[in-house]
Amino acid sequence: MTQVIQPKVKRALNIVLLLIGSMMSSACMANMPILKGIGGDFSLRSSKGGEVRLSDFDDKVVMMFFGYTNCADICPTTMAHISQLMNQLPSETRERIQVLFISIDSDYDTPKHLNRYLSYFDPSFIGLVDEREKIDAVAALFKADYTKLAEERVTIEYKKLSLEDSEAPKRQGYLYSHTAKIFVLDGKQRVRGFFYTGTPIDEMRQQIESLL
Repeated sequence: MTQVIQPKVKRALNIVLLLIGSMMSSACMANMPILKGIGGDFSLRSSKGGEVRLSDFDDKVVMMFFGYTNCADICPTTMAHISQLMNQLPSETRERIQVLFISIDSDYDTPKHLNRYLSYFDPSFIGLVDEREKIDAVAALFKADYTKLAEERVTIEYKKLSLEDSEAPKRQGYLYSHTAKIFVLDGKQRVRGFFYTGTPIDEMRQQIESLL
């Protein structure tokens, strides 16, 4: 015998389903709440040429990392980790995400050098570098700590990623201690949380997709 669902019951079921869907969506978003008192718009020189503002990436999820090309471990490992995530995403999702690498070594890194470095990981990654004062201002906006290790210079043993770049200074660069956070921003440039090299790819993907 066929059971007929009454219109009122059907409407009630639809409402329940909508509420469940809304609760699930809210739960996903709650995993990356808006962080107050951190972040803000800025403008820096781009590895792709010219200057870019953070606001140029409206409606995109931004993953932003502070590092430098002479870094021996954290930076290349982190960029490789993000690259692995990006390679697992469909093209339409990748187009809605932008990775920014802000160099804290304005004495050594140039836009062209940054572009060559990042191309080893993903050609869509954008490097940003500028005068020390501007980098310091951006780092302060995001509470991204870094320290120049004045007594320690980069030597051949640290150069794990060989880059043939005539614009890179010939002198040795310095080592830096810096934050390992990958800042995650939503399409309104609000900081929503952080990833790390140890964050599982599946978790990163789930969180990113919840912001799109």
